[in-house]
Amino acid sequence: MPKLDYMLSLLWLLRSRGKMTAEQLAEALEISVRTVYRYVDLLCQSGVPVVAEPGHGGGFTLPDSFRESPLFFDTNELKAMAHSARIASQAGYPFADALEHALDKISHRLNEDQGEQLRRHQAGLEAVPFSTSREIKRLLSDLEEAAAHSRVCCIQYANTTGDAERMRRIHPYRLAYRTNRWYVAAYCELRGSVRMFRVDRIEQLEVTKETFARPEDVSFTDLARDTLAGHSKTDASWVTVRIGGDSDVLESIGNQYFVQPFLTEHTDRELRFEVPPSVMLTYMPHLLLSFGTLVSVLEPSLLGERIAELCYEIAEHHTSPKLP
Repeated sequence: MPKLDYMLSLLWLLRSRGKMTAEQLAEALEISVRTVYRYVDLLCQSGVPVVAEPGHGGGFTLPDSFRESPLFFDTNELKAMAHSARIASQAGYPFADALEHALDKISHRLNEDQGEQLRRHQAGLEAVPFSTSREIKRLLSDLEEAAAHSRVCCIQYANTTGDAERMRRIHPYRLAYRTNRWYVAAYCELRGSVRMFRVDRIEQLEVTKETFARPEDVSFTDLARDTLAGHSKTDASWVTVRIGGDSDVLESIGNQYFVQPFLTEHTDRELRFEVPPSVMLTYMPHLLLSFGTLVSVLEPSLLGERIAELCYEIAEHHTSPKLP
């Protein structure tokens, strides 16, 4: 057991059992009496008012006024908390203010050395906010509450052209943050299946009092894969796609949410996917075309041919534009 765990265990024993001798503490924690004294000294140094009563009938106690355990954090734990608060704010996390408030409470319970460590790491990292024209914290907060309590939501959602579609009812399962975007995986009553909705495209949101049965132990990646695969997920005709290129470019491609669920191998020079033909021909040509000659289709030739066709269509469009 780590030292900090022993110290907390010792503290909890004194809180729950009252006065205890060093021998009783040593037996309960399965450590030596000498180690008990060392841990008591460390607790006192961290600000815990441990009272030592010598002689017969003596032992260690805590004053009645002491009600809260002190906080023991190592440097990496303090660093993680400080940085998480900064990153949460950058991501538009709806409870970033609450996280900062909690961190402020923690800072007031730290000893001088821990407080200095926290301040150093807070000053060592800054998360630059992502520029967006929409404030979505309220949407995220409402969706998180709806997902937590299995509440049906009514939303008005804008499609890729920016036109708002009619109101639809959804069952929000999970929120996910990816590459500066928030998504909600939800069952759409209008489509009769699970869909991935970009939160910044939700024009209106109403959380109803109706509830739904939430699937257990299902991840956002699982939902995305099943949604994109559609009716092909039970089809044996899935194909292997191999993409070659620079490691940075491959990393960017592999992290696209609509192909990542199908990624089976990722090396410095190659990506390998197992995908339904519909995903390969619908999503991948446009994605790979955006990287130009920085990537190559190693397999299958059908995907390369579809990209070439798309290039021709784009060239035709720009060399012979159709008047409206």
